[in-house]
Amino acid sequence: MNRSLLSRELDHQLKLYAAKGGKTSRRSTVRRARRFIAFCQRPAEQIGRRQVYEFFEQHQLSPTTQRDYYYAIALLWRLLGRSGEPPRPRD
Repeated sequence: MNRSLLSRELDHQLKLYAAKGGKTSRRSTVRRARRFIAFCQRPAEQIGRRQVYEFFEQHQLSPTTQRDYYYAIALLWRLLGRSGEPPRPRD
C-alpha cells in the first residue's frame, strides 16, 4: 500500500490494534481498513462520508462482508478522532 496515504501515526495505531485481542479477526479488520484507504486514493485524514458511500456503491459485497468492512471503517473513524459513526451501507 502506498505509505503516503497512511500517516506513520495511523499506521502505528493500526499495528497496535492488530497486536491485541483476537489476532485473526483484528488482522482482517486492519487489512480491510487499509484496502478502504487504498480505494479512496487520498490520505486517510481526507476521507469522509462521501468516500464511504462510494466504496459501498462500487463494491457488490455480501451483507456479511459489508458488515465487516463497516466495522473496519468504524475503527478507522475512531483512530482518526472523528465524531459519530461512519455511514452504514445502504441496503
